[in-house]
Amino acid sequence: MRYRPLLCSAAAVAFALACAESPTETSNAGHPNFITYGTTDANEHPYVGFLLFFDPTEPDWFSCTGTLLSKTAVLTAGHCAFNVGTNGAITPGGSGGNDMWVSFESAPDLTGFPRRTDFPNDEAGLYAARSAWLNANPAFIRGTSIPHPSYANPIDFPATHDVGMITLDAPASLGQFGVLAPVGTLDLLAGAGKDHNKVIVETAGYGTQSITPNSIDLIERWKATSAVQNLRNALTDGWNVQLSDNPSPANGQGGSCFGDSGGGVFLNNTNMIVAVVSFGKNKNCKGGSYSFRTDITNSQDFILGFLQ
Repeated sequence: MRYRPLLCSAAAVAFALACAESPTETSNAGHPNFITYGTTDANEHPYVGFLLFFDPTEPDWFSCTGTLLSKTAVLTAGHCAFNVGTNGAITPGGSGGNDMWVSFESAPDLTGFPRRTDFPNDEAGLYAARSAWLNANPAFIRGTSIPHPSYANPIDFPATHDVGMITLDAPASLGQFGVLAPVGTLDLLAGAGKDHNKVIVETAGYGTQSITPNSIDLIERWKATSAVQNLRNALTDGWNVQLSDNPSPANGQGGSCFGDSGGGVFLNNTNMIVAVVSFGKNKNCKGGSYSFRTDITNSQDFILGFLQ
């Protein structure tokens, strides 16, 4: 299983941005784009879930993070919802696949999850074993994933439309949810003025906790705070928000990394989402990260259609 990275686009390369690389299968199965230098979530964000899914175009299994907005609607990144399979087969158009499973456990237990080494050169056998294991596991809920209809057009970078939704087959047994911040929230708080780079946000996810000097990769929900750095440069331009990923008293405790992709970026100490984790500048998960804004009309027009 691997982390799902945002696809590197020609425009991204032109801006000298290296999209987050996904490592090959690790000893700890299942992690998305990630939380670094933070702390365990301690159930502060119980509505943040672990996504595990199959992409038959690779073919391979990946993981991401998502946020429950209602009993059956989960917000994530478009690159976590795109090309998800349908019963193990390729989904026409890359939208509407049901090979997606979500758990809201703070530390999902993957003991017994079928290993790739037990199915050498047998992708169909591995899919059958893993999907059966997930379908029988009460900690996971199956769902259908839909990326934003304009996702996957690299010509539009930085307007990647990197948001997606998952409709769960059964309602989650939770009474708390993330909520969308009103349109323009980040512009109001961090758009201008002397304190524009002092707005603190919090990210929660199941990704890698540290790359250097020592790799720490736990299947557990962590959280970290970071500061808003820019809304209007070549890589943001009103669509993305640039966040600090360098731990310091001013910039917060850390940031996101592999496996945190799709996780909500919350106004600090609230359940209000302003963005979802999208991409980073390097494979060390330091020096800044970028999240696609959900406080813009383009995102909310898509998301709110799943909350009616």
